[in-house]
Amino acid sequence: MRKSRKADYIIMALICILILNIGNLVVRFYNSKRGSNPSQESRFASFISTINSVAKAFKLDDFLSKTINSLFPVAEVLNTNADNELDIDMEEFNEVDENDHDSAQDIIIERLDEYENLIIIKDSDGVNRVENIPEPLNLNKLKVDRNSPYILIYHTHATESYSVAAKENYRSSDRRYNMLNIGQIMSTVLEANGHKVEHVEIYHDLPSYNQSYARSYNTIVKKREESDNLKILLDIHRDAIVENSPNIDSVKKRSKIEIDGKEVATFSLVVGPDSPNYDQVLSFAKYIKAVSDTLYPDLCTGIIIKPAGRYNQHVSDYSALIEVGYNFNTLEEATEGAKLVAEVLALALNSILDE
Repeated sequence: MRKSRKADYIIMALICILILNIGNLVVRFYNSKRGSNPSQESRFASFISTINSVAKAFKLDDFLSKTINSLFPVAEVLNTNADNELDIDMEEFNEVDENDHDSAQDIIIERLDEYENLIIIKDSDGVNRVENIPEPLNLNKLKVDRNSPYILIYHTHATESYSVAAKENYRSSDRRYNMLNIGQIMSTVLEANGHKVEHVEIYHDLPSYNQSYARSYNTIVKKREESDNLKILLDIHRDAIVENSPNIDSVKKRSKIEIDGKEVATFSLVVGPDSPNYDQVLSFAKYIKAVSDTLYPDLCTGIIIKPAGRYNQHVSDYSALIEVGYNFNTLEEATEGAKLVAEVLALALNSILDE
């Protein structure tokens, strides 16, 4: 009887593996041919959820997860295990995607007069430090435990990629080419500058892109329940523009600059107007841009205020949505840009953190 039951479990697991991978290939095919289709993704997400429920009922969820991930690495991003199950009603979350708007409606802050006296100098060891710092408007000094992570880096749209993945609609589940790589580079630079970071390597935009913000919100909440020291929340993305856009030439022109003989991707900050702490989040973005403008002029192209949305920034006054480069930037430009963005963040946070 035991042998028969074990064989049944193995057969069921193999069937699930086959179905999951076929489903993944179908979704990837549709996305590459005609872009994202929310209704298809939603049905696929529901199907995955049903499979997980069946696996749990037979106490196969852990076995199934390990088997899928070991035999089929492409399916690893589809793992919706208990660590990332949504505790919220995603239908009622109703978050606005930052790319769903006509960019003509965006308000872009390119100049910050309130920080015109900010000065960055190098000390005797060649390390950058800030002098003549005006207090960030509407933003208090932040108290944290310096001995444990206080920065959470995560990716609502982890599969966003660069020119290397153009054939896949500028998206990739290969961490070498997507935002997980950019986030890891930034984490490394921040750590090297004395900051404690936790980097979340979850694909919140798989299997369903239109529920990305609900999934990343769930991750943020769970991480902060585990540690209330995680007070600085950095959602790292890359921007995008379609090839037939009428302003693509001007966007491409400002998408990269040359610094120390290298072409590096520029970055921008996105702020949602619907957060109750909008003023504080905007002040945090302004200070990051001010430090960037002083340290590396033109590296930050601006603060983009969207016409609607929160982008999970209501969770902390020290939330930032950072767009590193565009879809048509090369991976090399993006990685070099990420290093400089992290350097800017490290310097800004040194001044924001309370001693």
